This record gives sequence, structure tokens and C-alpha cells, in this order.
Amino acid sequence: MNYRKVFYFWLPLALSWLLMTFEWLWIQGVISRKPDAETQLAAFGLMFSLSVLIETPVIMLLATSNALSRDRQSFRTLWRFMMGVNVFVIAVAVLTAFTPLLDLYLGGLLNIPSHIIEATRPGMKILIFWGGLIGYRRFHQGIIIRAGKTRYVAYGTVLRALVSGSVALGLGAITTVAGAAVGATALALAMAAETLYIYVASRPDVKRLLATPRNRARRALTQRDALRFHLPLAATSVITILVSPVIERGLASMPDAAQSLAAWPLVFTVLMITRSGGLAYQEVVISLNDSETRHRVLRSFTFRLGLALSLVMTLFAFTPAIAFYQRVILGAPAQLHDLVLIGAQAGILIPLLTTLQSYLRALLMLSHRTGAIYRAIVIGFVVTAATVWGGILLGMHGILTASLGLTIGMAIELAYLLVSYRRGHAALRLHWQAAVAPSMGN
Repeated sequence: MNYRKVFYFWLPLALSWLLMTFEWLWIQGVISRKPDAETQLAAFGLMFSLSVLIETPVIMLLATSNALSRDRQSFRTLWRFMMGVNVFVIAVAVLTAFTPLLDLYLGGLLNIPSHIIEATRPGMKILIFWGGLIGYRRFHQGIIIRAGKTRYVAYGTVLRALVSGSVALGLGAITTVAGAAVGATALALAMAAETLYIYVASRPDVKRLLATPRNRARRALTQRDALRFHLPLAATSVITILVSPVIERGLASMPDAAQSLAAWPLVFTVLMITRSGGLAYQEVVISLNDSETRHRVLRSFTFRLGLALSLVMTLFAFTPAIAFYQRVILGAPAQLHDLVLIGAQAGILIPLLTTLQSYLRALLMLSHRTGAIYRAIVIGFVVTAATVWGGILLGMHGILTASLGLTIGMAIELAYLLVSYRRGHAALRLHWQAAVAPSMGN
């Protein structure tokens, strides 16, 4: 294995993440051009972050299926586990959208202005099945990636992007539907289309798994095993997503709360565009790191990739590119431009930190030490929250504090991941030995 092979394995996954980010970008562009843009942008950001928070238990199903689906018995066990998690997520979404939970969370906990809460409500009702679709899709994506067919993941995301873009542009142009509801409808229909495609694309690999008997040398995978592996990863996702509500709660306490809440989703989208390649790298390491030789190649590639992504972020944030992005692509209200600029410039290290985190998390997953990932994200969350709220109490600019808080929290989390990995490096060697054993038997 060499850099070229790693790059071509990684590229479709990175493009998939990038296209997902562009999906948010052009939906935000449509919302920016509709009436009451400031309120609707804030509502869309809150709706999206809350929907992602609800679906956090399913996010890591991709990593779980990638790491554990090996044969007929493990696939069936994980499929039942996935369906149970999906039902739970849908139930939470229904309760949130159709009961006072939404007011309690946004109004009582986050102190969001009432007119923004009301603009958020219709979109939450539209997205009640969104999390379940994501869980089903990511479970089958893990199987596809394990088989080395990463291009199908990218194809599915292209389809999703085309559907969401078409729906958003169409509804934005020919209807008077509020911007946040337009965004929710685009997200829901696009996710349904991508889930259907991934289901069809995964059928050959699912059939192969169902035709593969369990290796008698391995213990049968149980629901408890799946829960023990997945639960720390799900908790990690929950804590990661909780960073957004913490930041939103801080921004809601600022004198310019409405503008800050409208600007933060735009900043977050910029960060996600440059982080997307680093987020995709986790699955590359899980799939390819099965020997000492490949480990060295992946380790070297990690640093090169992270530095390249942060360089792109730096060029974007400190050149006229960001002004073009805001004025021409987004059509964002003028009063938000300086806020977005400040947030982007303060976050230039985030793509590098994301890539390094993905690498170390993947190594810990391969070592079946997912608990260390959970502890790391809890530490990072506490540091991020303390930095954001401390900065706001000291009178710092809200958007600036949010980006710096993310950076500092991710750096501390990375340090803990590194220490945990070095302490348990021997467990990774056992994974390499297990990966070689089946091929020797064949």
C-alpha cells in the first residue's frame, strides 16, 4: 500500500462528506434569499442541530458495521441492533416535534427567542423520520466501505445533493413556504433518496455476508457485544453534538443574539467544508490498517492530509474567497458578513485537529477500546463549554469565542486520545494478527 492507494480509497468518502456540506450551503443560500432571512437562518440552524442531536445514536452505526460485520451471524445480530436504535431515534423525534419538549429545550434550556422557536417547529415535524433513515443508510454504508467500494458512498451522496438542491431551489422559487421548512423538506426527501440507493448498492455485499458462515475460532457476536462496542461511540456522538447547543445557548445571551444565532450556522458550514476530508478519514483507517506496514503509511498520510486541509481553510479565511462565498454564493445579509469572517479566521486549525482525531479514534476502535474515545470527547466538551462561556463572561465576541472554544476543546481531546492510544498500542497488534489469521487459513 502507498499514498496513492490511500488517497483513492479516501477520495470518494471525502467527496461524500463535502457534498453533504454543500447541501447545507445551498439550502442556506435559498433561505438567505427568502423573506425574514435572519430568523429563518437561525431557525434552520437550530432545527438542524437539534435533529442531529436526536439522531446521534445512529451516527456511529457506520463504524460499528464496518468493524464488526464479518459473516452471516454478526450481520443478523447487528441488523437487529440497528433497527432497535432506529425505532428509538424516531420515537424521540416524534416526541420532540409534537409535544412541549421543543419549547422546553429551545426556550427553557437554550433561551432562544420565541419567534425563532415558532419558525423551527414546522421543520422538526417534517424531519421525524430523518434519523431513522440515516441509521439505515449508515449501517449499509459501513458494509459497502468494508468491501472497498467507497465510490458507491460518493454516488449516493451525489444523488442526495441533486435531490436536496432541486427541492430547495424549486420550493424557494415557486412557493411561499418559510425558509426553514423549505430546508427541512429538502433534507428529508434527499435522505430518503440516498437511503434507497445505498440499500440497493449494498445488496451484493449483504448477500456475500449472509453466505459466509461464522468462523468457529471466533466467539459469536451478541446484542450485548454490539451494545458494548457501540454505546461509547454513540455517547461520543451525543457529546460532540451537544457542543452546538452549548454554543447556541452562549450566543443567545449576547446583546446581538439574533445576528449571532444566524451567523453561527454559516460559520459552522465553512468549518465543515474544510473538515469533511478529515471526518471521512476515520473509515479509511478502520478499513485499511491491518498490518504494521500499512499503519506506517497511514500515519504519514494523516499528517499530510491534515496540514493540507488547514492550509485550504487558511487560504479561504484570509483571502477574498470568503467575501465571494458570503455575497455571491450565499447572498447572506450584510450584517452577518463580519461575524462569519471572524469565526472562520479563528478556526483555521480545526481541519488539522479533525484529521488527527479521526486517525486516533479509528486506531482505538480497531483495538476495541471505544471507552477511551468517550472519555476524550467528554474532556473536550467540558473544555469547549468552559472556554465559550468564560470568553463570553469576559466580554469577548461571541462568534470568536465559539471558534476558539472548539479549537481548544479539540486540541485537549486529541491529547487524551494520543495518550490512550500509546498506552494500549499492544491491542492494535492483536488486531493485525487477527487480520492475518483468516488469510493464512485460506
